[in-house]
Amino acid sequence: MAPVEAHAADNGEWSVNPTPPAEPGPAPRLYFFLESPPGTSVQDSVRVTNLADQPRTFRLYGADAYNTPNDGGFGLRTQDATNTDVGAWTRVGAATVTVPAKSQADVPFVITVPPNATPGDHVGGVVAMEEQPGATTKQNGVDVTVRRAVAARVYLRVSGPTVPGLRIDGVQTKSENPWLPTTVDGAYSYTVVNTGNLHLPPTLQVRVTGLFGHKIRQHGSTPQIDLLPGAQTRLGGTVSGVWPFDVVTTSVTVTADGGVQARGEDTTVVVSWPTLAVIVAAIALFIWYQKRRAQAHTAKPRRRLPEPVTVR
Repeated sequence: MAPVEAHAADNGEWSVNPTPPAEPGPAPRLYFFLESPPGTSVQDSVRVTNLADQPRTFRLYGADAYNTPNDGGFGLRTQDATNTDVGAWTRVGAATVTVPAKSQADVPFVITVPPNATPGDHVGGVVAMEEQPGATTKQNGVDVTVRRAVAARVYLRVSGPTVPGLRIDGVQTKSENPWLPTTVDGAYSYTVVNTGNLHLPPTLQVRVTGLFGHKIRQHGSTPQIDLLPGAQTRLGGTVSGVWPFDVVTTSVTVTADGGVQARGEDTTVVVSWPTLAVIVAAIALFIWYQKRRAQAHTAKPRRRLPEPVTVR
């Protein structure tokens, strides 16, 4: 099967969105926000819009969502992947649909929640993938055909106790070992873990300071992620302005709705070993020189004073 290139709800050639209500009402939904008790079903409809000048045929299927391990990006399983959550529970009304040019089609789907489904958020999507691969990309110098896909996210909350939670693990700071007494660059990284059963878009704050609290410059923006229940992702950034002799402290704070907060910290010592060696050698030479002076002063013969003359 050709690799799938996933996009958000619109890639400029076709879009996938929740079907809007028949009568005018609230603003159109961007995603599906559904709720159901275990052991029941929920129904809805997805709208596939063909924005091109020729008809297109799409494959439709449900997929589980996941967070990418290195940047927290939102992804959906491919059709040939094993789905165990929302993707496995979703049955779309048509396996394929052909949409005329500049037209749209509404396709119903049903999500059947198992009786043993755990409470909380279960996240996935309804995907419309082009029937025939329509693009090529370079991979290791070889042209690879790509089958593109567009999806509408599905946030399904299974009734029951909700427990939001986050944790920060593995805060780590690294920097270059400076050879000269100049400032150097560095990098920090940390892992955000969703320990609860709700999807959370956390607010991340990172503060990096040096010895005596001096400010170390951070580069890049803090990512905005939607962390799924049980997911974890590794994030990080770069810094500059680390002193050749420094104690660098990196503090990471994450907060989310519902009073959720977690914190992690790392402290690392930066030493310019060549510069330190020169300083130690200079101190040792100074101490040796002082000792030599003291020894020379002690060994110098004292001048004898003349004996007093007694006059009778």
